[in-house]
This record gives sequence, structure tokens and C-alpha cells, in this order.
Amino acid sequence: MDSKFDTGILSIVIVNFNGGDLLTECVRSVLASTVPVEVLVSDNGSTDGSVAGLRRRLGDDPRLRVVENGANLGFARANNVVLPMTSGRYLLFLNPDCIIRPETIERMLAVMQAHPDAGMAGCLIRNLDGSEQPGCRRYMPTPWRSFVRVFRLSRIFRNSPRFSSFILTGQPLPERPAPVEAISGAFMFVRRSALEKVGPMDESYFLHCEDLDWCMRFRQAGFTILFVPDVEIIHAKGVGSAARPIYVEWHKHKGMIRFYRKFFRRTYPTLLLFVVTLAVWTRFAALAVMLAVKNFFSAGTKETAGTLSWALPSPATDRLLPSPPGVIVTGATSQIGYFLLPRLQEAGYVVHAVSRKPRAGQCSTADSVVWHEIDIVHDRNALQEIAGAKVLIHLAPLATLRDLIDILPPIGIRRIVAFGSTSRYSKVTSTDPREQMFVRELIDSEEVLARKCSENGIAWTLFRPTLIYGCGMDKNVTTIANFIRRFGFFPIVGEGKGLRQPVHADDLAAACLTVLDCPATHGRVYNLSGGETLTYRQMVETVFEGLGKKPRIIRISRAMFALLLKAAALLPAYKHVNLEMVSRINLDLDFDHLAAHRDFGYAPRKFKFSRTADPYHGEHRYPAAAGGG
Repeated sequence: MDSKFDTGILSIVIVNFNGGDLLTECVRSVLASTVPVEVLVSDNGSTDGSVAGLRRRLGDDPRLRVVENGANLGFARANNVVLPMTSGRYLLFLNPDCIIRPETIERMLAVMQAHPDAGMAGCLIRNLDGSEQPGCRRYMPTPWRSFVRVFRLSRIFRNSPRFSSFILTGQPLPERPAPVEAISGAFMFVRRSALEKVGPMDESYFLHCEDLDWCMRFRQAGFTILFVPDVEIIHAKGVGSAARPIYVEWHKHKGMIRFYRKFFRRTYPTLLLFVVTLAVWTRFAALAVMLAVKNFFSAGTKETAGTLSWALPSPATDRLLPSPPGVIVTGATSQIGYFLLPRLQEAGYVVHAVSRKPRAGQCSTADSVVWHEIDIVHDRNALQEIAGAKVLIHLAPLATLRDLIDILPPIGIRRIVAFGSTSRYSKVTSTDPREQMFVRELIDSEEVLARKCSENGIAWTLFRPTLIYGCGMDKNVTTIANFIRRFGFFPIVGEGKGLRQPVHADDLAAACLTVLDCPATHGRVYNLSGGETLTYRQMVETVFEGLGKKPRIIRISRAMFALLLKAAALLPAYKHVNLEMVSRINLDLDFDHLAAHRDFGYAPRKFKFSRTADPYHGEHRYPAAAGGG
């Protein structure tokens, strides 16, 4: 590699055209980076005072250099103009309406150094409302994929990979950096040695599609393109071009046609290319009419780029929803609901509590909690009568959610938090037919959740809790306590050495509240265990202590336990107990919650059993959500 380039500096290139105050905020966030940077702003003849504002606020910083091109050169050419002025071995091409975190560049650098085959990398890009921005990870939009997207064939052939969309937004996020075919031009972290081999951006594109062109050329040159899921930025998207939407759409569609002709003219049938080209221009014509009408009726009410700067959180904040929306809670009379409803109410949410049979003693009479007696299995359409909610917290069995998802977008639901169970792992080897069916339902329901939310543009998070306890409604810890109360002892097969992590329902309720406006949790699944790992025997001893009784644990054989089980089955409270549960007493069923702690500060309490149901006192709180990975 050429030694003239500085290993200790990263070069950030920002092309600006009427970026307003966002330009300054973007540069400010870059200059706050934890690694040395140089920032080159290539201005395409802005007339909104954005460059003057940048110089006034940050012009004294020696790391900043502004190049005024005097005219609008287009995005690709404006990037290329300042390339000879950069000195870093890595470059970040960043849009002027993006906000990054202080550690963003350092973390991207670490990823590139760990993947020497990668020529460029992108990150998870969020809209202002916290949703994932389409295009930050995608397949290459070949003519066939574009044909499928334009005619919405993916909705007809849902289970066929051949008819899948090239947009990956809404798909489960990978756990680690993963290869993709294309990333967004809003944030492209590039290795200079790869750039020198591939060449700069194609200046034949004026605006849009130059990023796809570059990704295609990088891959053709043998370089990997990475998507880094645990690095996030905010992108206000297109603020600088908002004043001329038809002009922008013209260049976007023109660029798409050039992209098809450049790379696919010899590999796709002429007829298909003609149909796709016709569809592209037809789409542009329809958009142009719609935008013209919209522009006519909204004259005088347009926002300039600068007026959007109020909506951008500072790099240190992660709460992206400006005000709490209405929340629908299904399964509201569950033990998690017992703790969740007061928490939501205290946080200022308007809560729509849904249950087949609301418990009179549990139902709040406050104006902020509205109860709905709805059987979501047999009357799912009744949810459409609930207005004003944007969030669904599904505490009912996960299998009941699959048929609800399609009716949620029309009533305004854009966010789902749901509960599965770690039983999908702990019971996977069970020979009990009911447990086998339960595991199959869990696995299938998780897959349906991810797929349908992706199709409907809904941000989702799934929790898998371990043994839940807290207010006497569970069938695990409470079953043990009831047996001890009734008989004064507890039988165990073997030593009871299997590890357990009981989790309090209030900790799960707090987790629900915390992730509602935490974009880092979108499209992710979290195991939520308790704050203490103890053996099954120690858990039983703790229950004895909570009941104020001296532990009396009797070791018995499996055959003897089977006899006891048959006798206990005559009592309604123990009908759910089976021999498979006995077999798991000495198996380790512990699950770490490190990902939950990292992403939203999950810190559950240690196991402590009380003889009475815990009322909600509001003393247990979590820190603000950490939107970064």
C-alpha cells in the first residue's frame, strides 16, 4: 500500500447541496469521533446559507476543509473532486443529513481491519422515527428483481425465493457483520486500496444509483461488501433535495435505467429489459403527477432543511419517538400485564388493555387505561375498532399473533413487542406430544413474526423469557410453592443440580417499556433470564424460605415420582406436570442475557420468592435505552 497515506487518520467526504443546519450537525458529530479524522465538505453551489453557517460554527477547526464547486456537479463528481485531497487509508462517504455517534468510525474501522477481504462496509441506518431505512442492506436490484418489485409478485409468491424483494429491510438483523450485495450511499466506509483498484464513482450518474454502480464494481473486482448491524446512524434522508422532488425522481429513474443497461444489457432478454424500462418510466410519470399535485396543495407549508434539525436527537440520546403513542396490550391480564400496565400508565402512554375476560380487581379505572373484552383468536377484527395506537405489546401466546399481523398496519400499528419462550430450546428433545407441538408452534410463530412484519413494514422485537414468577400466576415457581404449602415438603429426582434463572415478571414489564423507542432492538430476538443463576435445588430452597418454612427436600426415584405424579394429576393444579419436567430437573437450562444488557440496559433482579404477590411499587427502574450496539 502506498505509504503516503496516513494510517492514523480517516477521511470523511460529505457532499452538500442546501443541507441547512443539518450539515453543521453532521460535521459536528463527525468531529466528535473517538479517532483522528479529517472532514472534506464538497459543496455543490448551495444557496441556503448552509456553508456559511458551517464556517461560522465550526470553521476554526483545522480538521475541516470546505471546497466550493460553484455549481451542482452531481453527487458522484462532487465526491470525486475532493478525493485527491484526502489522506486516510480509509474513507467514509457520508450524506450531510446523517448523524453519527462518537464511536461509529472507530467501530467501523475495527470491522474493516478484522475483514481484510472487505472493500467497503455500511451500517444500520435509521429514520428519524427509529425505523430501519430501506436500502442500507439489499440485494442488487437486477432487472428481474425490479420486475418482481414493480408488479409486487413477492406478495403473490410469498414462499418462493425467486420472487423475493431485493430490499432486506425488516428481515432479522444478523448477529455480526455479514456480506451483502449492496449498501446505501448515505454511509459508505471504503478501504482506499480497494478504491484505487475499482476506481472512483461513475460520474455519468448525476444523482442516485451511483452507489449501486459502485457496489457492483467492488464485487466484480472480488471485494466483499459488509453490513454491520450493531453500528447505527440517523439519516434524515433527502433533506437537501426536498425542494425539487420531481427533479430528484427524474435523475433517480434515469440512473436506474443507466444501471440496467450498463450491467445487464448482455445477460438479460431484451424483452424483459424493455418491460422493466417501460415500468420505470411509467412509475416516474405517476410519481411526477402525484408530487405535482401534492406540491400545489401544500404550497406555503413546506419545511426547509433547517427546520428539520429540531427533530434530530443529539448523538448521545437514543429515544427517537418524540411523544409516547397509544399502546395495545394483548393478554393484559397475564402476570407480565399485572406489572406492565401501571408502568405504561406512569410513563404517560394511553393503554388499550385487551383480554378475553378482564379481571375486575386488576382493571384500572384511570382514563389512561381502557379495557377491551376481545377474544383475539375468534374475533381478531375487533382490534380494528381501537384507534390511536401505534404499538402492540403481545403478552398472549405467540401463536395467536401470527393471524393478527396483517390487520395491524391499517389501524396504525408500526411497532410490535412479543413474547416467545426459551422452551423452544429446553423442550426441543421432549418426548411428550404436547410439548413437541408447543415447540413446533414456537419455532413456526417466530418465523411468521419476522416474515410478516417485514412484509408489512412493522418494527418488531421478540423476548424469550426463562421461568417467569412474580404474582402467583405462573406454572413453574408457583406450582412448587403450592405443593410445599399443601404437603410441607418437595420431592426431587436426583440431586436437582440443573441450573435455572427465574425471571421476575416486573423485570420483563420494564424491558417492554424500555425497548419501545430503542431502535437497536428492532428485528432482534433476546433471551431474558433472571439476575441469578442457581440450581434447581437452590431455587426450591429459596421458595421454602420465602414461605417462611424450613426446607424439606426429599430425594426419590423416578419410578416413585411417576406414582406421585399420577396421584397429583387428580388435583387440577398439577394436571400440567409430566415426567419430561422431572427429566429436566438435572439439566442446565440457563440462558445469558448479554445482548439485552448491551442493547437496552437489561439488568434483572436476583431470585427472591415472596408468599404474597408483589404489588407494583415503581422502585425498580432501568437506564435509558442504548440505541447503539
